[in-house]
Amino acid sequence: MDDYTTHKQRAEALLSGLTTGETTSGAERRNVIAQAQAHAALAQAEAQRETAEALRALGALSAGSAV
Repeated sequence: MDDYTTHKQRAEALLSGLTTGETTSGAERRNVIAQAQAHAALAQAEAQRETAEALRALGALSAGSAV
């Protein structure tokens, strides 16, 4: 499993726990939300990294075919 999928699933699992009422106090809810946001941000960063890598590879291919 790639990093993007791992972080996305962790964020979804954390938020799912909130909707099932596993956490009780406001502080616990805020902590879970903060953790989910962190995993979502990591997933987004990983997706952006993979996109940039793919764009670089495409650029290298098109530069190679232009020569």
